Amino acid sequence: MPTSKGQPISRATRTTAQELERQRQDAERDLAARKNLKPLTTAHEGGSFSVLNPPPTKGGTAVSVSAGTAAVAVPDTRTPVQTYLDEIAPASIVGRMVKFDAKSGRFFTADDDEEISADDDFVVLVDQTLIGRVKFNGKGEPPDRRMGLLYDGFVMPDRKDLGDTDQAKWEIGLDGKPADPWQHHIYLVVQNVATGELFTFVTSTDTGRRAAGNLLRHYDRLTRTHPDMYPIVRLKVGGFNHRDERVGWVNTPMFAVVGRMPKDSAAKPDTSLAAQMDDELPY
Repeated sequence: MPTSKGQPISRATRTTAQELERQRQDAERDLAARKNLKPLTTAHEGGSFSVLNPPPTKGGTAVSVSAGTAAVAVPDTRTPVQTYLDEIAPASIVGRMVKFDAKSGRFFTADDDEEISADDDFVVLVDQTLIGRVKFNGKGEPPDRRMGLLYDGFVMPDRKDLGDTDQAKWEIGLDGKPADPWQHHIYLVVQNVATGELFTFVTSTDTGRRAAGNLLRHYDRLTRTHPDMYPIVRLKVGGFNHRDERVGWVNTPMFAVVGRMPKDSAAKPDTSLAAQMDDELPY
């Protein structure tokens, strides 16, 4: 902020009022810049894709990914920080990927195959839930994605609009039947309460989506009485006896709700020097 003589005031000598005024002016400039239209492309897994991020509308925030897709001119509502991070580290997976192995009945981290304890507590960052369809294009090729944030108003695309509808051309799946190349995925972001580490549970199975759906139904009920809360869960294993006796017992993932946590305390672990030196300081 300049002085009456037009000379800048150093940060060290600014008053509180002057610093607040500088921040207000910076925010106004950022808002004006975000109203401009410009094409946006982002590198990802050896290819490029266009990120569709319009203002909140019926369509919601969406990620539309395909190899060789041209950029689309859309309103860019991101902050400068979000723009920079999208350019250097585009990601649909937050933290480490978590999967469920139905055969062994366990949750595990995909990067090291380590099992996740059923006694660990995780806060579910529900409003970061990503849904949509993913088509894998073979080894070395980037997948096609039509995904967006569920709680930002994203609507699943109609399957018929994605093409690849000739089942005679589909590859045979593990069950011996033609497998739809456009798989229905849910990405559920969770945070370890004790360590603050972030994970994304990824599933495209019926039982996995059902488990995530049951959790999201619980969250919808929670928002009616505690709108500022996230659920806390433990990653458990459920199951059922398959109607085909030859299959027998089928392990399924389950999110056991064990509590709730204020949203403004989630994803904010205390890593300050004071916290490291005093174990009794509050998390």
